[in-house]
Amino acid sequence: MSSRRLLLIGSIAVATFLLDRVTKMWVERSIPLNTGIHVVDDYVRIVHTQNSGAAFGLLPERTTLLSMLSVVAVVAILYYYRQIASASPLVAATLGMQLGGAFGNLVDRVGQGYVVDFVDVGIPAGPRFWAFNVADSSIVLGILFVTVLLWIEERKVATSAA
Repeated sequence: MSSRRLLLIGSIAVATFLLDRVTKMWVERSIPLNTGIHVVDDYVRIVHTQNSGAAFGLLPERTTLLSMLSVVAVVAILYYYRQIASASPLVAATLGMQLGGAFGNLVDRVGQGYVVDFVDVGIPAGPRFWAFNVADSSIVLGILFVTVLLWIEERKVATSAA
């Protein structure tokens, strides 16, 4: 992989990590635990929560297990993507998003035993989505984007071979 590609991945990972850290610190300092503020009526709120489990509250109180899985995920991302990231700057960017998000949540788990989640989306007086943070969003969007990018690339190859 070229040094330019590594710089792209590293820059996006660092930017994602820093944005995650800054937003979590702001929430912790500005909003008391289990309270929040309305951003868009009751559709979008910033709510200070602590999640000791995985994404969406799965596996609560499994910090050690989740920390080890996060490290394995980072290693797997680096190993698996190194080949495909070298071919596309957009795929490399998705790798940076996923790495930055994984490190952001890993720092929380190891340092505090929980992840700070704060984005709360739902229907007023109705169902709500699970609270999430910048790291969660970066991981999910990175996976979604790389899936779409690889699908597009596969379609191009199939079309040119036909």
